Amino acid sequence: MKFSKVYIGIGVLILAVAIIALVVLNRPASASPLPPTRVAESSIANDAAMSVKAIGAFASANQATLAFQAAGRLKQINVKEGDAVHAGDLLASLDTTMLDLQVTQAQAALDTAQARADALKNPSASDVAAAHANVASTEAALAQLKTPTTNDLKIAKADLDNAQAALNQAQSAYDRIGGDTNPFGGMTPQALALQQASNNYQKALAAFNAKTNPSDAQLKQAQAAIDQAQAALARLTNPSANDLKTAQAAVMQAQAALDLAKQNVANAKIVAPSDGTVVWLGPHLGESIAPNAPAVTIADLSHMQVQIGVDENTLAQLKLGQAATITADALPGKTFTGHISKIGLLATTTAGIISLPVTIDVDAANAPIAPGLSAMVEINVGK
Repeated sequence: MKFSKVYIGIGVLILAVAIIALVVLNRPASASPLPPTRVAESSIANDAAMSVKAIGAFASANQATLAFQAAGRLKQINVKEGDAVHAGDLLASLDTTMLDLQVTQAQAALDTAQARADALKNPSASDVAAAHANVASTEAALAQLKTPTTNDLKIAKADLDNAQAALNQAQSAYDRIGGDTNPFGGMTPQALALQQASNNYQKALAAFNAKTNPSDAQLKQAQAAIDQAQAALARLTNPSANDLKTAQAAVMQAQAALDLAKQNVANAKIVAPSDGTVVWLGPHLGESIAPNAPAVTIADLSHMQVQIGVDENTLAQLKLGQAATITADALPGKTFTGHISKIGLLATTTAGIISLPVTIDVDAANAPIAPGLSAMVEINVGK
């Protein structure tokens, strides 16, 4: 009896294995195991109702994170988060005390360079007259040196005679106290008077000789003075092309320095590039700010978008202009509408999944939507 039960059990087991084998061998090829379906980062889903669902995030179509281009201490903040701003509004600024002084200095240098250039191009009548007078004076000095007048000779001779008489008188006074034999003679007033009289005589003699017989060095010096005066007059009345070019270059250099100083002041300020709303403020008053460090973010909340990623298998179903329904966890019960405005051209691969970015423009709505909030998008891809 036991033997029969064993065989019966073995027979049941063999029958079960045969049935399983038959089922496996006769299953259609389409029922074979398929590889896992690739799902894009945005969790794309294509349902039977001809729609594509995806998870993305809200973003402003016009959003900018602004920074100071210069380093410095934050002196002024004119806005707070949530404020509406307009293009050109001053949002924040650094301390520009030193920069403002550099602008003033550069402006003064430019004014000076411009004045010199203007004077070179159009000299004043008084400057021209003074230059002519200088030429005439140096020419008269040379003529007088070469051919002194009778009156000049008489004056020079009289000065020489007076100096000689004074020298004789001083010599007599010095001799009366013993002259050079007096051991203390050099310390007396008479010795000092004699020395002064001798110096005056030598001076008068040199002047007389210059009148009657000027040296070659004196003549060359006088001629050099004439040449310099004439050259100055020529530059004043007829400047060379090189002089004009040099003067203009000085003006341009000064203008560049002024522009740079003004740009440095501008780099110490943050100005709104467009209308929008302040959605983020970073630094605080008094803090030291590094150049290009993010400081303020403004966004146009009237033109919002949703950014999603679409896998390559779903991409063929999407077209520009297709309508979309959008919901947000942060706004329960609120539904937005939109449409596809852009399908990206550059695919990316993440964890083996290839996807392209797709942009959904959100239709105008009254509900506030903050950039960065998550959004569920359902796109109608039906015909």
